[in-house]
Amino acid sequence: MVNYKKEISRLKEWKNIVVAYSLEIARIAKKNKTIFYSISSVSSDTKINPYTTPIRLSGDKLIAGCIVGSQIEALIVANYVESSIDYLLLDVEKKIPIQNIPHEKIFLAFNLNKALYVENSKTASGVEFGNISSAVRKTFPSHKIINYKPNDLTVESIWFFLSHKFKNFANLKIAIVGSGNIGFKLALKLVESGSYVNLNRRDKVLGLQLASTINSIKPKNTLANAEYYEDPVRACALCDVVIGTGKTDSLIINESMVSVIVKGGILIDCGKGNITESAIDYAYKLGLNIYRSDVTSGIISFVDQAIMIKKIINNKTGRKLLGDKIFIISGGIYGKLGDIIVDNFDAPKIIYGMADGRGQLLEKLTNSQFKQIKYVSNYFKINQYFSEIL
Repeated sequence: MVNYKKEISRLKEWKNIVVAYSLEIARIAKKNKTIFYSISSVSSDTKINPYTTPIRLSGDKLIAGCIVGSQIEALIVANYVESSIDYLLLDVEKKIPIQNIPHEKIFLAFNLNKALYVENSKTASGVEFGNISSAVRKTFPSHKIINYKPNDLTVESIWFFLSHKFKNFANLKIAIVGSGNIGFKLALKLVESGSYVNLNRRDKVLGLQLASTINSIKPKNTLANAEYYEDPVRACALCDVVIGTGKTDSLIINESMVSVIVKGGILIDCGKGNITESAIDYAYKLGLNIYRSDVTSGIISFVDQAIMIKKIINNKTGRKLLGDKIFIISGGIYGKLGDIIVDNFDAPKIIYGMADGRGQLLEKLTNSQFKQIKYVSNYFKINQYFSEIL
């Protein structure tokens, strides 16, 4: 049982960190930045101390955030930053283990509503299931929340980094050590891109299953494949890239594994603390470059995409009646036969064609259908050439 007084003291220190961090965000952002704040968790065998992430700038956007190890830590952050941020990037991945619900006085110390927090608890002992998304959503304004999956952003960032580094994925040989959630997703993406991937993890049965699954679902004409190796040294032999995707501080890449990488190969520490100190020293002696996963590219592209999707759904998704049974649609609406597809149903500037009622465009138009498209074109003064065969 956690001493609630010590826990309150620890959480007050965390809140002080959050406050100081928020002041730094305000200093950097001033009034001309859209502020995105992420609340995330990580997979770990032991309870982590919460921490803030680096502040990232991209054009008119500022991206900040924190990593938490419990729902109460997430609630303290959300409660404090609500009024000062534009969007909350909320981790929907379930990575925090089951924990006891905090003492009543902990909620009181931070002005949080315990009754709301545990309203859905059905366990006799009163435990929380580590779902920070569900906890934060109960009080945080829903219009500010953007769901996101940090593991997927990590995969995207590493993939883009390798794409830039090597230009061509074809025939690259890559070892992924500690193949869990991130390792599996990354391996699948790399195999689909043409790289041969060696998987290694301690659980042989699961490792073989992961490799088999990748080979089963990859596109049928993809020659590259995944292979499981029980011996981590063999997994790394003659590889261009060795990636550690284990849990934090798991130290799964050692000197022996580094010794068999090809000349000019690279190491990537994805799990943070996946490479032993001796392996790092040896890699530098061999002239190998070592990188740590940086999600900057992934998170910047994600927020751009998220805002664009919000705008499309809010402003450009819909169906409108113009004249006698003439409907225009946009933004992904599934068109009925005869619906005219445009870029923006509210104020179109481009006409794409007429829906065939089966998710495609009609290839040939009748004279009547052609006149309907011309009607829409004239109605909105769209200067666009049309033929009766689109």
